[in-house]
Amino acid sequence: MSDTLKVVFGFSFVFVMTALGALAVFLFKREVGSKTSALINGFSAGIMLAASIWSLILPAIEQSESYGSFSFLPAAVGFLVGCAFIVLMDLVCKWVGKGNGMKKSTKIFVAMTLHNIPEGLAVGVAFGAAWALSDPVMLTMALSLAIGMGIQNFPEGAAVALPMKEATGSKLKGYLCGVVSGIVEPIMAVIGFFLASSMSAIMPWVLSFAAGAMFLVILSELLPEGYEKHANFCIWGAIAGFVIMMILDVALG
Repeated sequence: MSDTLKVVFGFSFVFVMTALGALAVFLFKREVGSKTSALINGFSAGIMLAASIWSLILPAIEQSESYGSFSFLPAAVGFLVGCAFIVLMDLVCKWVGKGNGMKKSTKIFVAMTLHNIPEGLAVGVAFGAAWALSDPVMLTMALSLAIGMGIQNFPEGAAVALPMKEATGSKLKGYLCGVVSGIVEPIMAVIGFFLASSMSAIMPWVLSFAAGAMFLVILSELLPEGYEKHANFCIWGAIAGFVIMMILDVALG
């Protein structure tokens, strides 16, 4: 496989796996019941929680060593700003929609899309650095990173598509939302590729920002709604989603 083909494959794989995960909406032949809905909410929350920790917060802290004693600063500030961003969007939607606010499904879509932005940047920066240095070893490592990201994107695609299907009542719309949430990743990968030399400075802030957005959605929407419907299904769904995502992040990280 040529170097160019490795880059193209890496950028494409992260998106294709999200699209494949979103196909989960077509496994349901009828509208989901309250128990299944609670399970989906919990599962999505577990996936997003694990992703926010292992894919976003921990890498943000690791990449902030240059701040010395204040290495916590990018992660903490970015996290809080991410939370505030979702709150602000909700307030704007309430103002525009005269009190309705932003729907749960929309918050999930926004949070997961934001999550895919730093992941795409990370893949692009890895390939860009390897390309600039003409280092075949680094290129192979970048390809491994893209494959790992892609594999963990599979359950993330489902985590977006299933709640969107429930909210819209359409399997196709739910699937398309899952696909659209993932398409930002290869786009950001291309941007990261060409900005590889300057992107590393802001990566901790971007990573923690996405984590904060996801965390607020988990606490304000997914867990409360799922717990209210069927607490046990929501809890075990969250545990399952968290463990699956944790294994993927650690094993493929």
